[in-house]
Amino acid sequence: MIKQMRQLIFAASAGLMLLTSTETFAHAAHCKDTELGELMKNMKQELKSYVQSFKQSDQAAMQQHLNELIKDSEAAKELIPMKYEKQSAGSVDIQRYQNGMDELLDLFQRLNQAAGDKAAIKPLLAEIKQHSKDSHEDFRKDCD
Repeated sequence: MIKQMRQLIFAASAGLMLLTSTETFAHAAHCKDTELGELMKNMKQELKSYVQSFKQSDQAAMQQHLNELIKDSEAAKELIPMKYEKQSAGSVDIQRYQNGMDELLDLFQRLNQAAGDKAAIKPLLAEIKQHSKDSHEDFRKDCD
């Protein structure tokens, strides 16, 4: 009886590991790294660095990170999310994506205009965080 239980546990564990590795391969085949994905990763890191610099009151570093965020956002606006890669450039979904990127750029410009005013920067950072969260829910391809 104990031997059968051990075999059952082993078989279940092996099956679970096989299932997990299959999902990983399916993910790799389904989703690919893209220029847009790389830009978004960089933007995420730049925003984290901006917040860190903000907490340290390092105006020069804040400006440097903000400049990168603006540059990457402008470049990202010109790309098409993988979720919509089969749609024409004028499709409603792609227009919504580009409008969302315009909104993000506007938030970054407002952050730039805040120029070290902590009382103005904090709510803008909250808006950027919410905008990013909402946009990723709308435009990011679910590869899992």
